[in-house]
Parts: sequence; C-alpha cells; structure tokens
Amino acid sequence: MMASNLDELERLRELDKDGMLENLGRFPEDCRLAIERAIDVPLADLAGRVFKAVVFAGVGGSAIGGRLIKDWLSAESEIPIEVSGGYSLPRFVDDKTLVLSVSYSGNTEETLSMFREALDVGSPIVSFTSGGELERLSKERGLPVASMPGGLKPRAALPYQFFMLATVLDRLGLAPLSGEVDEAIQVLGDIRDELVPEVPAESNPAKKLALDLYNMIPFVYGSELLGSVAYRFGTQLNENSKVPAGSGAFPELFHNAALVSESPRGVLEPLCLLFIRDSLESDKVSRKIDRFKALFEPRVGRMLEARTRGRGKLARMFSILLLGDYVSTYLALLYGHDPSSMDAIDELKRG
Repeated sequence: MMASNLDELERLRELDKDGMLENLGRFPEDCRLAIERAIDVPLADLAGRVFKAVVFAGVGGSAIGGRLIKDWLSAESEIPIEVSGGYSLPRFVDDKTLVLSVSYSGNTEETLSMFREALDVGSPIVSFTSGGELERLSKERGLPVASMPGGLKPRAALPYQFFMLATVLDRLGLAPLSGEVDEAIQVLGDIRDELVPEVPAESNPAKKLALDLYNMIPFVYGSELLGSVAYRFGTQLNENSKVPAGSGAFPELFHNAALVSESPRGVLEPLCLLFIRDSLESDKVSRKIDRFKALFEPRVGRMLEARTRGRGKLARMFSILLLGDYVSTYLALLYGHDPSSMDAIDELKRG
C-alpha cells in the first residue's frame, strides 16, 4: 500500500479487518462508559481500609493501565504504587497491599499465578477482566470483579482498563479522578475528530506522523510524566504496525542514551527519533531535551515532535496516547498489515 493511499477509505476498511479504526473512533465515549461500569463494582468490604501499597498485577496490554496510573499518581501518592509483570508478586505484598489483578482475557497465566499468590497472603484483591478463569476464580471467592466488555484486543481495551482502574482507586480514596476526567474526555473528543480516517492526510496529524515514520525505525522519547506514554506508543508500533521500535524517558535518557550520539556515521541513519513534549515541562528539562536533540540531529535519519494538549495530567497523557494509537494503526495500513493481527503472540502462547 503506497503512502498516498491513507485517504482511500475503502482500502483502509479492507485491511483493517477487526475494525481498529472504528474502535479508536469510540475512544472518548468508551472512557466515559468505563467509569460508569466501575461505579457499580462492589467495594463495600474494602471501603475505609488503610492500604500500605497498591500493586497492579498484569502483563502486556493488560499492564499498561497500571503503568500509566503509576506515572499519573506517583508524585502525589502517599503510598507506593508498583506494577508487577511476571509470575510472582513482590515479596512485600501482604494483607495490607491492594492487588489489582488485570487480564483482559481472564486467562493470562502470569496474572493468574500472581492472583493465587495474592490469595495465599490474604491481600485484598479487585479483578479486572472480560471473563475467563480470573472472573471465575474471583466470583467463586466472593471477590469484586470489574467486568470489561468482550471482543477487543487487550491493547485496544485501554479506555476500559485505565478508567475502570482509576475509578476503583478514586472510590477507595487513592486517586483524584473526578477532578481531571471531564477535561481529559473533552480533549480526547477534540483530538479524535482531527484524526479520524475521513480527515485527509494533508490536515490529519496522525496520518502525517505515520507517513514520516514509514520505512524508519522509530524511537519514542517522553519527558517525566510521559515515560509510560512513550512506552505505550512504542509497543503500539510493535503490535499494530509490526515494526521494531524503542522508547525511553527523560531524565534517565540524559545519563545513557545520550552516548548513542557518538555512534559511527551511518549507523543511526535508519532511526527516527520522536520526542513527546509535555506542554507543561519545566524550563530545565526543556533546555536539556533541546541539547539532547542537537547531539543527534546530524546523525539520525529524522527527528519529529508531538506535543501534549490540555492542562491536567490525564488530558496531557491521553492526548498522546490516542495520537499514538492512530499513528500506529495508520502505519500498519501503510505497510499493508491488519493492525489487529496477533499471529506471533498467539504462536508463543501455544508454546
């Protein structure tokens, strides 16, 4: 599929067999629906409890909500927030640690292993799933279940995953969701209207970025608040676009990746560095990022920027998350891929 064909809507629909673009078009509305679903999750047994930590137990697309919430809350949270992405929970987890078990399918073996460990140590647990073994085991033990709608790819369930997690935390007094959600959803609606397939490439920021990334190896870099956002952007390029992509976060990158600028000439030419700039980043960080960019400009094939929208943390984070989802989907279609296909992951799961 040639780059100029991103405006051929019928061709896009033929390639996008599972309707990823259609799902993205519902992103703002799905965020609101997620909140409504989570309001009904029974939490009476947890209300008023004092937790010493929060642990998100999930892997892959089912872990991104926890990563994002950690970045969103870590600066203000009075208790540690951790994301556990293996078969075992951290040793500190006990009966005062809130464990949020997340598996979209409900059958992720790593999440189920951590769920059983949480049961063994008596942790309070809330499960987030669309069904499967996690739902069965949770209901069997009388544990609260936040039910996500079925029929989505785990990576496409982000609106439900994040906003259901955030709503549960808000109800338990652990997250300030109510103060930020209206602006975030308003910003998402505005951005969605700019990025839908009907908007031609010449005035569609997501299509433009996809065209710029075509035949390049992207690295997505975000500042401070946007570390997990950059990570999600990179994994969406992996999963939707089927391209190699890396990610990283400032200020950590100042202390390691900066030295990559000393690579021999020619080595970095296939790379495109995409800098996710926070509209409210500090002057100090902004100056250092500009200096970091100057180190690489003569050596990489291309450098791009995308800037957050909105004032609140959630609005700024989700303005880039939605952009990244659209960019990775359009890039998949440029390469002639179905963005929803998961053949290699399914093969590994069978092993």
